[in-house]
Amino acid sequence: MSFVLCFIKESYFIDHAYFVKMLDSGNTNKQSQRTHLCLKFTYNSNTFYIPLRNNLGPEIRKYGRIGHSLPSPSRPNAGLDFRYALVINSLDYIEPQTIQKIPNSQYNKLQDDISDIEKEFKTYLMGFIKAIKKNRIHREPLFRESSLINFVSELNDSHL
Repeated sequence: MSFVLCFIKESYFIDHAYFVKMLDSGNTNKQSQRTHLCLKFTYNSNTFYIPLRNNLGPEIRKYGRIGHSLPSPSRPNAGLDFRYALVINSLDYIEPQTIQKIPNSQYNKLQDDISDIEKEFKTYLMGFIKAIKKNRIHREPLFRESSLINFVSELNDSHL
């Protein structure tokens, strides 16, 4: 699987200011400067963007996997955070990185782990969709802080 690192344009965060459970809510400048991994797998024709965070902390919590660790020498707790994944189906909001903005150690680990990351995120996504169907998102610790709450209509049309 191939991947793309990108920025999400500030206009996306301005146009969707009503979204809840967002990283750096209200700070569109900071939101637009965060590196995201674009996972281009098709699920109900949706494209997913997972943010890279400097301080993910433990990737597996007592209630489940929240992300994938991608440490670097200067940011040992960095990683992809599945809880704050976004669904963006318009390339108008996407700015691909033309120059690598992350350290080589992170980029190489990303390349090595991409198939694991895809599997882990699909597991997270399927769990989120199951929680939608059972009306349990707000009761499940793994999902109650997820920005995917903004995309229930896009995700709920699925047939598992």
